[in-house]
Amino acid sequence: MKEIDIIIIPKGTRVCPSELGHNNFYYPHSNKGSLLTKDLRVSKLAWIGGGNLKAFRVLGQDNVIWAEISILNEI
Repeated sequence: MKEIDIIIIPKGTRVCPSELGHNNFYYPHSNKGSLLTKDLRVSKLAWIGGGNLKAFRVLGQDNVIWAEISILNEI
């Protein structure tokens, strides 16, 4: 079994929640983006369809958020 890749998305990063879309897939709801007020522990998801956004599962919650791919280069 593969170990979960846990990363920290830093405070101040813009993130978007997920919304249900075409064929019941989840996509970023970019009109509802917000800035994180604290660091957030997440695991990477191998989802596609977010353009320049990448999907992350919030640890300890049943929640998926999307953040810009560029943050991966900084982490």
